[in-house]
Amino acid sequence: MFAMDLSERKRQILKAIIEQYIATAEPVGSKLLAAVTGGAVSSATIRNEMSELEEMGYIEKPHTSAGRAPTPLGYRLYVDELMSRCYATALEIEQIRRQLESKMQELDQTMDRASAILSELTGQPAVSLSARRAPRRVKRLELIPIQEGEYALVAVTHPPGVHNTVARLGGPLDEGEGEAFCQAANLLLQRGEGLSGLESAAAPGSPLAELIASAAEFVGQIQRRQDSYDMVVQGAARLLGNPEFYDAHKARALLEFLSDKNKVFALTQDHKPQMLNIRIGPENGQGVMEEASFIFTAYDLGEDTSGVIGVIGPTRMDYSKIASRLLLLSRGLQGLMPIRFPEEEPGEDDNR
Repeated sequence: MFAMDLSERKRQILKAIIEQYIATAEPVGSKLLAAVTGGAVSSATIRNEMSELEEMGYIEKPHTSAGRAPTPLGYRLYVDELMSRCYATALEIEQIRRQLESKMQELDQTMDRASAILSELTGQPAVSLSARRAPRRVKRLELIPIQEGEYALVAVTHPPGVHNTVARLGGPLDEGEGEAFCQAANLLLQRGEGLSGLESAAAPGSPLAELIASAAEFVGQIQRRQDSYDMVVQGAARLLGNPEFYDAHKARALLEFLSDKNKVFALTQDHKPQMLNIRIGPENGQGVMEEASFIFTAYDLGEDTSGVIGVIGPTRMDYSKIASRLLLLSRGLQGLMPIRFPEEEPGEDDNR
């Protein structure tokens, strides 16, 4: 059944269940919901609606409780359609602005500080992954024969580095073609030009034409390649304050996951740039993240530096609060103010 089939009453009951569960980490019963709604809906009616929400897969009944808890599907509907917008307080805005005023420092110090602020504001572990897009320039190419029709291409780069690949051609190069190719290619590289200008020097389909095409692709790949990324995790111990991770085995598994930057980096693949990304439980595609959510956004600090920063915690996170703090910090990192969503001013009840 699709979310559009939910009545307004079901939506409000689901919203109340999720927000109560986020606040208490305890399954929510019909009597509590009746009290929360001010008695506008009877307990019996709420029980019927909860039964239907459970059949639809939005809530579930924990094995030892008469109350209900949200499922990942319920959280997804809440995040997409039901949660109210939350605003940062003036104190939080000032805290972030003050902490990031000295942004022009080393990247690792900046992201370490930003992650610490985010963890403090959200009460959950904060993660940042950063990569310097330090473009490499190929200074020189060398060609080394391996066997007939097969050659090693070796590229020397700046910043200093050596890269190699194997070019497999349809046949051997004619005598002198390899040396002539290297001379012409290196002349173009010294001028800062690509190798496409060499294409007209070779007969189409010839081994030399194949070599030029392979070399051009090889040089392009090197010069587009990013440097390796770094990861900062702050507030990992805060994970242990969530009832979901009182179990030592679960906590240890997720903490070990957070220490592996390759696995965390994999969570950010196929993310939506310039948008808030919210991955709930099974959506993360990692078994250890089945009961956890990852809220993150991309940032770009200029100077060839970009990455993502976000929060990992239980699926029972306060998504609205964490999203607002994360966007606030991301904009602060990039020097973008105003902080608030533009169309409305927060009231006292919106600051949470």
